Amino acid sequence: MESTSTRFFEELRRNVYTTPKSYLDLISLYLNTLNLMRTEYNGNKNRLASGLNKLNTTNVQIAELKIKLESMKPILIQKNEDLKVTLAQVEKDKIVADEKEAVVMGEKEVVEK
Repeated sequence: MESTSTRFFEELRRNVYTTPKSYLDLISLYLNTLNLMRTEYNGNKNRLASGLNKLNTTNVQIAELKIKLESMKPILIQKNEDLKVTLAQVEKDKIVADEKEAVVMGEKEVVEK
């Protein structure tokens, strides 16, 4: 404050006096700024705490899902084997269906002539 007052005097040749009113205004301004900073700090702190809580909840859910996935692994392997068998059967049925389609198409050509 003193250096600013000195600079003001050097530039404008006017003295700056600190009156009780201006001093109280300065304190009031400081307290208002302090309250704003505290509010901002508390908001940031609460947002960070909320984010950390969500991360922890998500980590717990991921751990539960990993356990569930491990318990379902044998079932998935069995279903995969069943699917392979079913696909093999579908391939066999498709070959038979293709042969029958070829026969039907041949008969269709004969009928249309």
